[in-house]
Amino acid sequence: MENFNRVLQIVIEETGCEELRNNPDMDLISNDIIDSLAFINLIDILDMEFSIDIQPTQVTSDTWRTVAKITEMVNELTKK
Repeated sequence: MENFNRVLQIVIEETGCEELRNNPDMDLISNDIIDSLAFINLIDILDMEFSIDIQPTQVTSDTWRTVAKITEMVNELTKK
């Protein structure tokens, strides 16, 4: 849960979408919350925050749909 809360805060800060606090399962792509610039910045921030290495070519677009899916990816990468 700790990683989820950290990822949620990072996504809110990067996108400016405070509505995610009340609806963290909101689809970030279909609701146009995350764009290409936010996507690139989010990768950099997550890499630094969690000491991981996200390779955009190794992650499907579905991974970026919700905070929970992003957190799953972070959890997997922090296990390595």
